[in-house]
Amino acid sequence: MQNSLADLSSYGFLGYPLLMAADIILYKADKVPVGEDQLFHIELAREVLRRFNFLYRKEVFPEPAAVLTKTPKVPGLDGKKMSKSYGNCVYLRDTDAEIVEKCTRQMASDPARVKRTDPGNPDVCPVFEFHKLFSDDETVNLVNTECRRAGIGCFDCKKKVADAMIRRIGPVREKIEDHLLHKDHLRDVLRSGSAKARMVAQATMAEVREAMQLPTL
Repeated sequence: MQNSLADLSSYGFLGYPLLMAADIILYKADKVPVGEDQLFHIELAREVLRRFNFLYRKEVFPEPAAVLTKTPKVPGLDGKKMSKSYGNCVYLRDTDAEIVEKCTRQMASDPARVKRTDPGNPDVCPVFEFHKLFSDDETVNLVNTECRRAGIGCFDCKKKVADAMIRRIGPVREKIEDHLLHKDHLRDVLRSGSAKARMVAQATMAEVREAMQLPTL
């Protein structure tokens, strides 16, 4: 699928949601952790399996429920949804310096706050959304108060977000880098997981063929 959101002629816009539905129902998932923007995909999966169960008069697939976390949608550096397609991401392997650069130089802030002395509005500021995700309660309350009375500037506010991100992302990045040093172990994990998934998929497809009265393979 192409990155351009304007290219609606790509099959990916039609095929991707259906492929995602297949991944869900093939393994008979009853709960699926998703982001807010993927709720449609869960509903499509339910529609597909309902139609199958109805046509072949057999409850082969259970209906999955969406599971949202306390953070169902993560904003990007530009205030839109964070997405690789938009190029507005902070990655788990970003260095501390890269996180600081992205937060202080690229992260969008309150567009109405032009000068340092202008009071801001955290309710419409993407930076504050990151504070609520990463900062402790003390920092969130401080920013919420000081921004409104111009007691803190946007750069300092963003720097606090960067520091909070580094504290959360740093340990994750270290684990990732450590795992990448043991690629044979990672391959073993992938092979083991693939084998388990294949067994579940084969059992499901046997039920599908039986329901559709197709010959077994």
